[in-house]
Amino acid sequence: MKNNLLDTAEMTLLEILRREVTGQDGTEKMELSVAGLNAVMRLAREHAVTGLVANAAMRNRIVIAGGVAEGRGEVVMRLMQQTMAHRQNLRRFEDAVGRFARLMKENGIAYVVFKGLAVARHYLEPFVRTMGDVDFYVPKEDFLRAVEVIEQGLHVKMDKEDIDKHYSFDWQGIRFEMHYQIETFGNRRHQHRFNRMIDEAMAEHTDSFTLCDSDGNKTEVSVLPPTEDIIVVFKHWFNHLLVEGVGLRQTLDLAVLLNAYRDKINVGRLMTALDGIGYMKAFRAMLAMMKRYFGFEWLDSNFVLGCRDERYADKLMAAVMESGNFGRKAYRNHTTGKKKSMETATRALRHCVTFLRLAPKDILCLIPRRIGITLKQKF
Repeated sequence: MKNNLLDTAEMTLLEILRREVTGQDGTEKMELSVAGLNAVMRLAREHAVTGLVANAAMRNRIVIAGGVAEGRGEVVMRLMQQTMAHRQNLRRFEDAVGRFARLMKENGIAYVVFKGLAVARHYLEPFVRTMGDVDFYVPKEDFLRAVEVIEQGLHVKMDKEDIDKHYSFDWQGIRFEMHYQIETFGNRRHQHRFNRMIDEAMAEHTDSFTLCDSDGNKTEVSVLPPTEDIIVVFKHWFNHLLVEGVGLRQTLDLAVLLNAYRDKINVGRLMTALDGIGYMKAFRAMLAMMKRYFGFEWLDSNFVLGCRDERYADKLMAAVMESGNFGRKAYRNHTTGKKKSMETATRALRHCVTFLRLAPKDILCLIPRRIGITLKQKF
């Protein structure tokens, strides 16, 4: 992987992440000096992927050169602490989501958990993914009853401020977002098709995975089938790339899902669904980026990518590396207020112009709405 747009730390971080996602160590272990590893870890923090780098070092897939004089011992200790913290954080989420899933099952409420923990299970070691919120969707017919069940069963008060397609509540130190709509589209026809796709998928069947909490309880957690899961995570990634910016954590989620589902997706059905919601071109450009930067050569046997798709590979990755996790890396104004809001709006307009051809109908409809939402939110 060579690209004049990326500096040494960025290229090194991407190579580490590529190996961690694919499980391929390459011909030899990667060796980094203490200074080099520190530079990579600073960048990893900006992209919320420290867990993967720290674990690679602890598993000796990254060899840290140097001794006491170079501060190697201190670095190793910090990496150990970060790895332990990631493990403990995952356990917190597993305990909370397990109890939540049991509550929903006991009350016969249909739901799916998506993003976050639903994606983390596909990583080679789930704890390495930095956890944020717990996102789940409840269909319209169960939504109001679910609000009541959750408030009573978990003893929480639901925040019903309708900023952007979800209610929310805090429980056990974790933010839960209860969606009545998984993703927002600017085009009404695209929105209707997407909503119908999700509800039809849930009506036919949901997939699940098993959580084992700290008390030994095993719980089945409902998640979306592979095709819909890929579409949801991709749409979330592209939305953030356009508006706030998006970093490597969300990009890796896509890479991990593509790798996990490579033999489970009906490609024809996937591309037809993406075309129906106006995002087939954007998806193909994302695939070209994954092929170039994560070595997904196998994509050629599943998808037909052309020169137009490949032209956007560098542009997409440049936007990811510039922005960091949800855009925080690139912000000049890290405080709250009008300056940061205006900076977000300016970035959104720039990204929309750059990537307009990838989803023209939805971008033209969506951006005024998304900028309005962004300006209302508290940074």
